[in-house]
Amino acid sequence: MDIASLKSMARESLKNNWPTLILVAIFVIIVTGDASNSNTYIRNGVEFEVKKNYGNILNLIFGGPVALGVANIYLELIKNKKVKIERFFDGFKNFVNAFILNILATLFIVLWAIAFVIPGIIAAINYSMAYFIMSEQPNISAMDAIKKSKLMMSGHKMEYFSFVMSFFGWFLLGLITLGLGFLFLYPYFAASKAYFYQNLKGEDYIYSDEYIVESKKE
Repeated sequence: MDIASLKSMARESLKNNWPTLILVAIFVIIVTGDASNSNTYIRNGVEFEVKKNYGNILNLIFGGPVALGVANIYLELIKNKKVKIERFFDGFKNFVNAFILNILATLFIVLWAIAFVIPGIIAAINYSMAYFIMSEQPNISAMDAIKKSKLMMSGHKMEYFSFVMSFFGWFLLGLITLGLGFLFLYPYFAASKAYFYQNLKGEDYIYSDEYIVESKKE
């Protein structure tokens, strides 16, 4: 898979669509980011801090529908080169399935990570295409989306890892700019990931409403 070509196509698709996608990125960061705050109390001469981690609660409840909305809008972008903001909010129309997908994927990744860090990373890679699958098959169950994503990523995990690592410089730029760079990184990464998904689906897999079977290459 030519990662450079995928990223080049993503940049082309993003032209004239940046303002809307940056607004979407801001919304996603607010909902799924760490919006925690804390209060300091002194009791019996001992100072202690109580944290109210609202960010984790928001992410738990809305992380799935938001991720599905992101998959919707970026699949629409790479197909038609235009952003339809309503496609983002369509993620909330399938709230239950997306919510369950978020819970299950998070649970499985955490359980694997408890065993060791590397299995947790592998699990995250295995489930990375689940929301794209659910976007194209709205009636699919969360567990089936996870299973299909895992099958889809079979033999492509190192490719995906290399793909993610190709954005490392952008990540550093985001840190250096105190987070401002992430507003541009998020659309760039999401569009590139959508092309990664389409590439996998187009070259290696045959989809149906019920299952995925790996195609045989001559």
